[in-house]
Amino acid sequence: MTDEQILKLANTYGFDRHISKTTHDIYWECDEDDFLKFARELYDEKMWQGFQAGYNAAYEEKVSEWEPTPQTPEQTEQGLKEAFREAVKQGVVSSSTKQKTLRDVIAQWSLDSVTDNIDLDVPTCVEDLVSRIEEWLPKEHETNSYKWNECIRMIREKLR
Repeated sequence: MTDEQILKLANTYGFDRHISKTTHDIYWECDEDDFLKFARELYDEKMWQGFQAGYNAAYEEKVSEWEPTPQTPEQTEQGLKEAFREAVKQGVVSSSTKQKTLRDVIAQWSLDSVTDNIDLDVPTCVEDLVSRIEEWLPKEHETNSYKWNECIRMIREKLR
């Protein structure tokens, strides 16, 4: 803001301009509320100007210089494969492309119960099966219909 703009703004906020009779200095007088409103207006104006300057500088530097690198179909395919591998490594997606059926879950539980968990008692084995089925069930999700989520909840309740 220029000095003229600041003085004009001071006038709109109820500042009174006075000139000293002895020193001829100019001073301004106002009440505290008017002063605070004036200070906020100046602060907001400077913040907005700073934001705009930073935004424009970043936009010109980053956006105007960035151009996508042309890729062959093979490079695109390789990039997608690498992204999938990374997602699997981070646990974002499953590496298994085939969806397990409930029969698969029960068969794996049965095999594990006979081999790995042979020392477990029956209630613990059943609890393990129930946990595996719960993990297998689809998750409730806000984008699914109410009936879908209600059905999933009911299945989970009936398992217990």
